[in-house]
Amino acid sequence: MKLEKLLFILLVTLLLGGCGNSEEKVDSSTKNKEQETSEADLSRQVEMIANDEKIIEMLKESGDIPENASPTEIQEALEDYLKKKKNDVKAKQKSSEKYIDELKKQIEKDLQNDNK
Repeated sequence: MKLEKLLFILLVTLLLGGCGNSEEKVDSSTKNKEQETSEADLSRQVEMIANDEKIIEMLKESGDIPENASPTEIQEALEDYLKKKKNDVKAKQKSSEKYIDELKKQIEKDLQNDNK
C-alpha cells in the first residue's frame, strides 16, 4: 500500500513537472513570435521612412516641392501625393471591378444564348 502511494505521488509529480515544461515552451514560443512581429513592424516602419524619403526626393526633382521648402510644406506635399496615389489606386480598382462585372454579364449572356 505504501508503495502504491509512493508511485502515485511520483507519477503526479512527474506529470505536473512535465506540464510546467510545456507551458515554458509555449511561453518561449509566444515570446519569440512577439519579438519577430515587433521586428517585422520595425522593419516595415524603417522601409516606409525610406520610401517616404525617396518620394520626397522625387517630388523635389519634379519641382512639386521647392528646394527651400519647410518641413511642414514637405510633409503636406508628401501627404497630398500619397492621397492622390491612394485615390488613383481606388479608381483603377473600381474600373477593374466594373470591367470584370461586364465580362461576367457577357459570359452569362453567352451561356444563356448557347443553352437556347
